[in-house]
Order: sequence, then C-alpha cells, then structure tokens
Amino acid sequence: MKEVKIGIIGCGLLGKTHAECLSKIAGAKLYAFCDIFEEKAWELCRQFDGAYATDSFQRVAEDPQVDALYICTRHNTHTPYCVEALNRDKHVFVEKPMAMTLDDCLAIADAASKSRGKLMTGFKLRYFDAVKKARELMPHPMVITMQMMDDRWPNDFWANDPVEGGGNVISQGCHSTDLLRYMAGADPEWVSAAGGNYYQPNREADNLCAVFRFQNGVAASWVQGDCRRPTLLSKFFMQLYCEDACLIINDRLTTLTYQQAGKPDEIYHYTESGFDQEDVEFISCLLRDEPPRTGTREGLYATLMVLQAIRAADGGAMQPVAAVAEEALKRP
Repeated sequence: MKEVKIGIIGCGLLGKTHAECLSKIAGAKLYAFCDIFEEKAWELCRQFDGAYATDSFQRVAEDPQVDALYICTRHNTHTPYCVEALNRDKHVFVEKPMAMTLDDCLAIADAASKSRGKLMTGFKLRYFDAVKKARELMPHPMVITMQMMDDRWPNDFWANDPVEGGGNVISQGCHSTDLLRYMAGADPEWVSAAGGNYYQPNREADNLCAVFRFQNGVAASWVQGDCRRPTLLSKFFMQLYCEDACLIINDRLTTLTYQQAGKPDEIYHYTESGFDQEDVEFISCLLRDEPPRTGTREGLYATLMVLQAIRAADGGAMQPVAAVAEEALKRP
C-alpha cells in the first residue's frame, strides 16, 4: 500500500482534530467525510479537499476506494461501526473508549480477529513526549499514581448521557487505566475502589478512587472525576516511584520533573503531541502492514479496568481484572 484513503466518521471536534493531523502525514489521503449532520461533513470535506461528504455510514463503509475508517462518533456507536467496517476488511482507528461494555469490546475483538483490516484504539496519552521520556527514565517503577480530574461536566453534555457516553468515569477513565497499564508494563491482577455517583443526575459513577495491583508487583492508584480541575496539578497528573527516585508529570502531561537521590532535578518541557503521533503510528503501521500497538486487547483492558473498579466501589470488595479479561478473550 502506497497511500491510505481515509473516511472520517463523525465530523465534530475529534474528527476535525484527526483530519488536521492526517493532512500533514505523507501517505494519508483524506477521502470521505460522514456525519449525521451532513453539512458538518461537507465543511470538513471542503476544508481538506475530500472526494465527497455524506450522512450515510454505509456509503463510506461499502466504498471500495476507502482503505481505513476513523470512528470519531459517540461511544455507543463504536461497536456497530467498528464491526461493520472490520467485516468489510477495512482498517479502523476508533477513538476511546473502544466500547463501554465487556461484551461490546469482545464483539469488536472477534470481528478484528476475522478481518484483514487492522484496528487501533485511540489512547493519545501513550504518545505524549513526556510519557515516552518517563518510560525511558523509569522503565521499572514500583508505585504509580494517575489523576484525571475535570471541571464539573454539564448535565446535558452528551458524554454524560448514560447511553451515549456513560458519564465521566466510563467516558474518560480508559485514558487513565490504559496509561497505568502501559507504565506498569504488566496486566492488572485486581482492583479495589471507593466512590461512585455523588451528584450527577445520570446516576453513573462521577468520581472514583481505585488501587490496582499488577502481575509484576507494581502498585498503582487512580483518581478520576469531575469535582474540579486543579490549577496546580492540571487535569492530567502522574507520578512514578522507584528506589531513591521519583518522577512527576503535570501541566496536562507536558512538564516532567525527575528526581534522584544525590542529584539535581531534571526538568523537561514538551507539548501535547498525542494526536499527531498516534495518527503517524496508525498510518505507518498500515503502510508497513504491521499491527498497531494499541489494538483490541488494549482497548478491552482499558475498559474492563474501569468497569471492575466501578464494581469494586459498588460492592465494597476487591475485583479481579486479568483473569476476567483472559477468560473473556478465550470465548469462541
């Protein structure tokens, strides 16, 4: 493959952001644009010199000229769109979360296993330069903390809808859990948690504190919610610890401070490079015929970690994670 012709499904903020990134990547051709509000699709089509715009997902999925689809729609549509595209042997980039339930994740994983198309789940935080540097400086942490606290979500925000978005913890928590798993370098054995629904009228979990133990012994804590975005720490905040060293990433994971006993602090400043670099990886993988690093397994684990943490908080008891994931992935 010398060029990847792309269909953007969902032409809101995320669709436009990916289109802007893809327009700068050699080998990527923005070809088709689809949105339930067709004029939004035409706006991007004109801006990025696409071949056509439509309000029909089927038209794009059935188009033999389209090699890959970017699924940038509301969370509850991810599973049917991904399965349909994969069944037609299209490559798929799906925005997080891959899906909101274990069964939906498994449906996508099953379709991907039978397809000639490749699937990548959009976990942009893995691709931040500060995160890459943290892995270089501390490849084997013992303790990790991850916090993602937002300003209160409006009641009528679509991602707060229990059907379309699942609420803050389900909608955004997969970013946090995927990053914890990535930095730990292992799968999580179990999770214990407290929290739940405190004030959002959707009755979904809005704030949660959890502790994970990973199979390699790494201990990790996770705080997720929408009480208030802290000015000092920023929305995204992470710490890693090992013997005689600690590492902090704040300012939306763009400023990294590394401290070692007996040595001066090392401070690094980066930008939010995640969208650009994950799109570069996806296109590069397709051109080289290689699997992306964040496939269905990563998407499933990120969602399951959130769901099991919510279950632990609701029931007051520790919940398994890896055992549930591996058993589910063995289903025929």
